[in-house]
Amino acid sequence: MSVAIIILTLNEIDGVKAILPKIKKEWAEEIVVVDGGSNDGTIDECKKMGFEVVNQKNKGHGGGILTGINYTKSDKIVIFGPDGNHEPEEIPQLIKKMDEGYDQVIISRFGKGSENLDAGLIDGFGNKMFTFFANVIFNGNMTDTLNESRSITRKAFEELKFDAMQLDSTFQMSIRGMKRKQKIVEIVGNEGRRIGGKRKMKPFQTGCRLIKRILIEWIKN
Repeated sequence: MSVAIIILTLNEIDGVKAILPKIKKEWAEEIVVVDGGSNDGTIDECKKMGFEVVNQKNKGHGGGILTGINYTKSDKIVIFGPDGNHEPEEIPQLIKKMDEGYDQVIISRFGKGSENLDAGLIDGFGNKMFTFFANVIFNGNMTDTLNESRSITRKAFEELKFDAMQLDSTFQMSIRGMKRKQKIVEIVGNEGRRIGGKRKMKPFQTGCRLIKRILIEWIKN
């Protein structure tokens, strides 16, 4: 089965310079950078390193995911962000685990042995709280329902009827995967320190959006 790696960027030139050289072209048949409107040189830097860049069609984090998935054709899809929070070494792990027949594979930043260098107490507590509620309400058994670093088959993604365009996007992928009894597995990973750029996640606004997402998915259950 073929593999597509979707790299999401928005003003991440420092991260792009540090992280993208570590992504090997032989890992996947398709590697595409989906950019959400960078004005700091991110696009030019990606092209300089030989990466294909696609301009995001829909606003928001979920909009970037959707643009990348619609643009690519491969059977397996890896979602990755080059801001330093994710480790490039996770990518081949995600691809290899998919070969075991899973619908979704997710890097857990809160598994046994995980190291978190960027998530503060509030972020860590919030992630664990939303993951707990998602597990209870939708009968899951996950430790990290929010992480961006993950892989999914195209068939499984189509089953989700994905429509979360903002930072609740990966949360929706986890929840709807639970609801549809998809085969989901986690790989224990770490969260590194952000490399330059500005953090996109605002705790209060994102928390409200995640609460709304749980309610929407519960009502549609």
